Amino acid sequence: MLTLWIQRIWTFGPVRLKVIMTACLLAVVPIAILGTVTYMLASHSLFQEIGQANQETVKQVQERIDDKLINLDKVVLQHAFNPVFKEFLSQENPYGDPQLFSSVMAILNSMEGLINDSDGVYLYMTRQNLIVSPSQGLAEASRLHPSVLEAIRSHKEAFFWIDRKRSQPTVTRGGSHVVTLVRKLPASVVDKPLGFLVIELNDRAFFDVFTHMQFGRSGEMIIVTPSGNILSDWNKQLLQPDSDDPVIRRIAAASRDEEMFTLPIGQQDILFNYLKSDYNGWRYLSAVPLKELTSSIQWIKNATLAVSSLLVLICVIAAVTLSGSFLRVLQGILDMVRKRGGTLSPPPHATKNEFSLLRHYMESLHSANRHLELQMTESLPLLRASFLQRLVTEPMQPDEIEEKLRYYGIDMPAPYCTVMCLELDHLRGHTERDLHLFSYAAVNIAKELLSRCAHGFVFQTQTDDITVVLNHGSDEASTHELQTAAFSLAEELRSVIQSVLKITVTAGIGRCYQGSSQIKLSHKEAQEALQYQMIHGSGNVFYIGAVSPQAASYEYPIEQEQLILTGVKLGQLEQVCDQLDEFAARLTNASGGANYDHVQQAFVQLIAASLKTLYELDPEEGPKVLHYNAYHRLGRMKTSEAIVKWLKEELYPALLQHITQRRSLRQRHTMEKVLNYIHEHYQEDLTQPLLAELASMPTSQFSHLFKVETSMTLTDYIIAFRMEKAKEWLRESDCKVAEIADRLRYNNPQNFIRSFKRLCGMTPGEYRSKYSSKQQAAATAEG
Repeated sequence: MLTLWIQRIWTFGPVRLKVIMTACLLAVVPIAILGTVTYMLASHSLFQEIGQANQETVKQVQERIDDKLINLDKVVLQHAFNPVFKEFLSQENPYGDPQLFSSVMAILNSMEGLINDSDGVYLYMTRQNLIVSPSQGLAEASRLHPSVLEAIRSHKEAFFWIDRKRSQPTVTRGGSHVVTLVRKLPASVVDKPLGFLVIELNDRAFFDVFTHMQFGRSGEMIIVTPSGNILSDWNKQLLQPDSDDPVIRRIAAASRDEEMFTLPIGQQDILFNYLKSDYNGWRYLSAVPLKELTSSIQWIKNATLAVSSLLVLICVIAAVTLSGSFLRVLQGILDMVRKRGGTLSPPPHATKNEFSLLRHYMESLHSANRHLELQMTESLPLLRASFLQRLVTEPMQPDEIEEKLRYYGIDMPAPYCTVMCLELDHLRGHTERDLHLFSYAAVNIAKELLSRCAHGFVFQTQTDDITVVLNHGSDEASTHELQTAAFSLAEELRSVIQSVLKITVTAGIGRCYQGSSQIKLSHKEAQEALQYQMIHGSGNVFYIGAVSPQAASYEYPIEQEQLILTGVKLGQLEQVCDQLDEFAARLTNASGGANYDHVQQAFVQLIAASLKTLYELDPEEGPKVLHYNAYHRLGRMKTSEAIVKWLKEELYPALLQHITQRRSLRQRHTMEKVLNYIHEHYQEDLTQPLLAELASMPTSQFSHLFKVETSMTLTDYIIAFRMEKAKEWLRESDCKVAEIADRLRYNNPQNFIRSFKRLCGMTPGEYRSKYSSKQQAAATAEG
């Protein structure tokens, strides 16, 4: 048909041919206009989306750094309530109680181990104007930076952050900065603090957070603090390296909490996004060249120009090909398509002309498009799972959440959302196949029960927890009713899974919030509630509002820690195990309720103190006792019962066995030293106090240890060794008995003769007559 139509056009004559060619050329005009408008709309929309994406990246950086600072403050706050600090700071003489000073050093050591990227942990003593630190011990307060001391004297808050330049104070950007947290002690006293905890962090700790964030190849991230310092990566210099830069001045003086704008810097346009932190007032600024961001827009522009040019070229070719060369040119185009379209199926042999061939290739393209749509449909569950992971872990805009919920067919008609997290307990030891079966069955049970009472969805997170997002309630419903409904569903889930799968389940429930944009917050609270199995054990349902106590109710069981350390030093495993039970009971039964972070940090501090004791007893081999990181092993445990069991059955037996072996070896070396001294100085006066001092032991302990090692008392051993020497002299020399007695420190030869006869069964003279080498030689000669 198309061939006949072209042939009819060819017969219309030159005039009609000119009209047709003119119409073809004019058809390019609306296409060019449409391409230009499309380019402008696409560039504007893409610019907005890129700006918003970059803003979200800045927000993620801000949230992660704020979380890092908040978690650091939590660690400091938990240790601030330790009664050891108050007792130590109340002393006039810091050296008055060595054991108390050692406890303070153990706490500071554990804090330094818990805080990543710390430059130093210090205890500042107000009255004595001294500091205590793990690296310096007790030192003058002048070791602290003058700005820190000035801030301590001027600030009235319970805690505060300050930042300063480590070096080159005339340069506000680059170099190295120190960020310092200062908290008063005791934490409940504000007017007259006894001391301060001072923790210093290097600014590289913060830049490690966004080292791998996507700011482009030449993009840069900057933090402007309220004090005017500029924390930045000096390897990237988009802006001027000081606070006189107009962009930095604009950010420092801005009244808005966040903004996005574009400014020319040098020979390129830069997109700026900044965000102010509500926690400490830091302003986070990202700078990315627009050239990097608009590369895709340039591609659209070039593609539009190429398409328009191609259409013009087609129109020109159409005019030219109305000559007799039409079929040859079309055949050349089809040959080119055939070469570049290798993925298309080959044409059928029945194809007789170029138009049929072209139709075949169009049908092949449609087939490929249908195949692509089928592949997208098959990958939809994976895309949906990825979106749900992002929904509970990453900040997202409400519009984006609603759009993706609709796209993935997730119905959320109710106004309120509550998140609960389920963890299958005690699955260690099962095969990987069993774990998948348990998880699959639990997810399906949760979906079935959820569908009966409310809307929402269920999925499994990357940490193998099962997350249930409950969409329920109405505008008139009270928060208490919604929380009760969520708790009832969690209890039903726990009961059904336990009865069907014969395993226990622990559930954590977050608070109820309005709107899907708060799902991330509710999920975070559910995870925190789930952690309280550390205190109350597995197989329970925990609601975040019911399990989070006040921090002031926490007291570290220092007495049990000291008894445990004493048991470690003495090698008494039974005492250590008894006190471990009491230690855990004191933590979990704290007045006002226990806190997961407190319990976790208390066990960390106990392990740090125990390992410190081991290293002090054996500095060389002690660090090699454990072939794994004890703190990482502790972090993987979910309950205090599991931690206590691990400490009783694995950690402390290994520590005590090593300490006992090293002590036995050390005692053996000590006894060898004492025995060698006796063998070399047997002709001198040897007393028990003298040898006990040589062994660096109390007299009673030395006497007991000597008898254990030699099966003889010290006096009996010395007499026996001297008698052996007497035998040797009697056999090999002509020394008189009185002379031998004098050499062996006997005041009276008769005493020597009685001792010799008691041990050898004969007198010295009889022994010489019988065993003397001269007598034996004479007897041999006579024979």
